Amino acid sequence: MLYGRPISWSNSTRYLGVTLDKKLTYKEHIENIRTKYNGVKAHLYPLMGRKAKLSLRYKLLLYKELLRPVISYAAPVWGAAAKTHIKKLETLQNSTLRMITDAPWFIRNKNILHDLRVSTIKEFFSKLAINFFNQIDNHSNPAIRSIPMYDPSTNRKKRRPRTLLLQDK
Repeated sequence: MLYGRPISWSNSTRYLGVTLDKKLTYKEHIENIRTKYNGVKAHLYPLMGRKAKLSLRYKLLLYKELLRPVISYAAPVWGAAAKTHIKKLETLQNSTLRMITDAPWFIRNKNILHDLRVSTIKEFFSKLAINFFNQIDNHSNPAIRSIPMYDPSTNRKKRRPRTLLLQDK
């Protein structure tokens, strides 16, 4: 009860743009990302599509500046989600880069990523997490500095944000 009114139960809620479910699987959040990403991609298709006249350099710039932030918003928080969920985001990136380059079906995604010098979503999330957690560790605010540290390598059954920092994942 809050001010005499009952509070309704919900299996998920949205907080600062991240959809949190009761088990913190982030499945619904990743589905929301996919929907938003596809909407933005559809708006950019005239500029980035297979037959668009824009150069590859600028198509890639549009991807990195407008589409990848949709995928990576708050990634240090939810980036340790299950591999199956992260794979869905990897598929979004691969399909977009394939569209940008107009690559035929037999070219491997790994080769496209290498040629364009674009990291995988998992690698990109790891870089974001390293930067984010280094900023927290070196922050001057005493409240932030008093947050207890935890070792991400212990208790591997639970996924926590710092598990992104582990290299073997």
